[in-house]
Amino acid sequence: MSPISRAVQPIAHASAACMAALPGLTVLAMLCTGNAYAADGNTSAEQKARLAIAPEFRHLDFVLAAAEGDLNGDGVPDLAMLLMGRKGEGQKEERLFVLAGRADGSYQVLSVSGEFCHPSKFYNLDIKNNALFVQAVFYADAARFSVFTLQFRYNAKTKDLEHIGEQQDNEDYSSNSSYRVSLNYLTNAAIHSRRVGKKYKEARGRITDAPGVLPLNGFVCEGYGMTSSTVYLDESFKVHKKGGTQP
Repeated sequence: MSPISRAVQPIAHASAACMAALPGLTVLAMLCTGNAYAADGNTSAEQKARLAIAPEFRHLDFVLAAAEGDLNGDGVPDLAMLLMGRKGEGQKEERLFVLAGRADGSYQVLSVSGEFCHPSKFYNLDIKNNALFVQAVFYADAARFSVFTLQFRYNAKTKDLEHIGEQQDNEDYSSNSSYRVSLNYLTNAAIHSRRVGKKYKEARGRITDAPGVLPLNGFVCEGYGMTSSTVYLDESFKVHKKGGTQP
């Protein structure tokens, strides 16, 4: 986790949610680490990055989450920020900004998304292995945990990040069960996995209505979600083929 990665939940609330959700869920360790930075003010990196953002986006003045790391492979740390705000009495806006770091410490805007995902809980960002992971958390309490993760990777030819994969994770603590769907848009591979207690099963298939590899610039979350695949693994661990959607 980048030292400046953080989400906007108040620390006390975030810590309680993390402690309640920790049993059996390793992925939440990243989210809890991110929440620990929630009360910090803007870092110097974020302040410098704001100088590079066009005036038309200056109303997006609240940082939902941020992460620092090398995305374009030049050895200089880049910065990803999810910003929120509104113009006057207008609707709330969310956008993901990726800014390329320069050797002198300044930044240049690399990509700006369209309207983003508006999760009911919070976001978390992470940069690792030259890839950006955006987690939108919809449930995180003592009963269940649900997160939608988007993965973006830099393309040197287009000089933009591309959406190359996504994953939906759902954990139910009362039944000690979980379900995961992973999609790879580079290979069109789909993996469905389900666990109840110690029982585990995995089904592999292909994406049937892939949107293709989309650029981050202008990427819009609204109306966008998990695409269907040639397999579906139901609650009885039975594999359904061809349709890929829950019967």
